Amino acid sequence: MRIPRPLRAAPRALVCLVALLAGIGVCEAADQTSTSSDGVTVTIYPLLVRAPIFGASIDLPGVPTAPGTPGGDEGGAASGSTGVSINGAYMAGLLVESDRWFGEAYGLWAALSASRASPRVAVDNDTYFVTARGGYRLFGGLSATGGVRAIHEKLNATITLPIIDRTVSGTAKDTLWDPMIGVDWRVGSKRLMFDADFQGGGFGVGTDVDLSADARVRWRVLKHLELRAGYSVVHFKWTVGDVSIGSLQRTLVTKQTLNGPEVGFGIVF
Repeated sequence: MRIPRPLRAAPRALVCLVALLAGIGVCEAADQTSTSSDGVTVTIYPLLVRAPIFGASIDLPGVPTAPGTPGGDEGGAASGSTGVSINGAYMAGLLVESDRWFGEAYGLWAALSASRASPRVAVDNDTYFVTARGGYRLFGGLSATGGVRAIHEKLNATITLPIIDRTVSGTAKDTLWDPMIGVDWRVGSKRLMFDADFQGGGFGVGTDVDLSADARVRWRVLKHLELRAGYSVVHFKWTVGDVSIGSLQRTLVTKQTLNGPEVGFGIVF
């Protein structure tokens, strides 16, 4: 799978974030005059899969109708039905954590297609997520978190004009950067840990709204091997104005609420 060029620089930024958090942890350990190397744990997730992925929709654009039709040139926009198919795959992740703080980065790919029979409209959508966040424990297992999510979105729309029976198409693509804030809750031991988190962002800076929630169990079956299972939900809304579809200018709105189970393993250092 080819990663879009705007996201190729993202791993470098994520590495810098993790390195910064690791540096904070080292300084904190030095201040406490601790010589133990067990304070910081690094876990690499080479294979984490979120499948199947459920729940997504695209607001399909209207098409021109014959002159005099009630509703103007958007008269056919509300008719017909929309069918949706979705597939998703969780690519990889990295987690660095200590007793007081953590930092993580992960990626997700999702594909969506939607169509309407009458008037005939079809939209294909590829979305790539790269998320980096860090958290600091406030009390108990509760941490405040902050980070950024890069969303690369590519929409391909095809419309069949009912008046002249001609097909026109257009493409809209962009890379959006969403600031994210949230909370994280972790309880358990190094051998068996339960994690849950909620993040909110977008705020119109990138997407209109960007929300996510995760809950998972991590089981250290061996010293350097961790099994991970859970469930995740991601919701975002992105309004794309003035998309050129042939000679037409239309607004596309993609709203995705992707949710599904997550399974995988991690290598612990």
